[in-house]
Amino acid sequence: MVFNSTFQLTVKPMLKKLILLLNITILFACASQDITSQSQPTYEHYRACDLMSLDFISTMQCGKSTRNSYCLPDNKCSRKGNNLVAYYDQLAIAVQTNELSEIEARNLFLKRNNAAEAEYNEVMKKINAQ
Repeated sequence: MVFNSTFQLTVKPMLKKLILLLNITILFACASQDITSQSQPTYEHYRACDLMSLDFISTMQCGKSTRNSYCLPDNKCSRKGNNLVAYYDQLAIAVQTNELSEIEARNLFLKRNNAAEAEYNEVMKKINAQ
C-alpha cells in the first residue's frame, strides 16, 4: 500500500508535466507553421489545430496563434475572421470558467467552423462564377 501511494504521488506530477510539455510543443508547432496558400480562411487555422491538439483550450490557443501569425503582419485580417476569433475566445473562456463543458464547447466550435466553411465556399463560388 505504501508503494502504491508513493508511486501515485510521484507519477501524477510527472504526468501533469508531460501533458503541459506536450501542449507547449503543440502550441509552438502551431505558431511556427509555414502558411503557403495565398489566402487561408480563419476556420482552416482552427481546423488544423484541432487535428493536432490534445484539448479544446489548446485548439483555441493554437488556432488564434496561427491565424494571427498569418494575417497580422501584413494587416490582412478580415472582419469576419476577427469575429470568428472573438467567438472562439468566448468559448475558451466559457470552458475555463466552467460555464460550458469541453464537449459542449467543441460541439459549438464544430458547428460554427462548419458554417464558416460553408459561407466561405459560397462566396468563392460567386467570385469564380463572375
